[in-house]
Amino acid sequence: MPQRFSVRVPATGANLGCAFDCAALALGLYLDIHATPRQDSEVTVRYSGVNPERIPTDESNLIARTMRATLADWNMTRGFDLEIENQIPVGAGLGSSAAAIVGSLAACHWLADATLMDEDLVSRATRLEGHPDNVAAAWHGGFTVSAQAEGRVLSYSCAVPETVRLVLVIPDYALSTEKAREVLPAQYSREDAVHNLQRAVVLAAQLFSGKTDLHRTFFDDRWHQPQRAPLMPGLREVLDYNHPDLSGVCLSGAGPSVLAFALANAEMIGEEIRQIFQGKGINSQAMVLPADNLGAKGWSLPA
Repeated sequence: MPQRFSVRVPATGANLGCAFDCAALALGLYLDIHATPRQDSEVTVRYSGVNPERIPTDESNLIARTMRATLADWNMTRGFDLEIENQIPVGAGLGSSAAAIVGSLAACHWLADATLMDEDLVSRATRLEGHPDNVAAAWHGGFTVSAQAEGRVLSYSCAVPETVRLVLVIPDYALSTEKAREVLPAQYSREDAVHNLQRAVVLAAQLFSGKTDLHRTFFDDRWHQPQRAPLMPGLREVLDYNHPDLSGVCLSGAGPSVLAFALANAEMIGEEIRQIFQGKGINSQAMVLPADNLGAKGWSLPA
């Protein structure tokens, strides 16, 4: 076991409009966890990065708590010092909790000197997170699709071509996943189910075949974006926004961040979306990001 090790986990944008709870994309924003084993059973936490007011630095910290519980499940008692460096906004629909959970489980495997298997890690992370899309993409990287079956999670990923320009716009407020899920209906019509299913399978087929000719209709959703729009001022207008170089726009995860796919003029598209939010009194920041095709399993190495 190394004396100090590091785990890097990307942010993720899940749902992608049509693919609710089954697909996500890893993004070039990162959570870095540096852990040093201790001889005693104490845990210390140091944090730097975005939203420090939302991150506890004691044993109630999600990463520390997940590592403690996981090691206890493995009948291990071990202390560790954590240094957390975080670029992923919390409560913004970018998979911050999924990144923390995936990073924690990867760190536990280093601490326990245990073999790390894809399906085991993603399945355990899904049980902790509650749904598989973010955790699977955070681990595998790229565009990832997932399915739950009898306590297991089957997940598959493909690289996203560098020519795909991703525009992320992050409004300056947090929205909990729990609150965003409360507004969803218990049932959907067959028409709406078929509408989303058609788009989800075509989107997945295009990306897995390495093609980048995406269309706006792929991201047209009837399952969650219309229901969540009243919680997010400006979202309806953003989803209706058009530009010749825009090939799709969608809510990222449960929101309030939005993700746009640009053929060109990515910075201009980001600024115009930001201005739409500004017109509703919402400050936001826009950035152009690459997809992350490595995932945590490709980034995590001994320090």
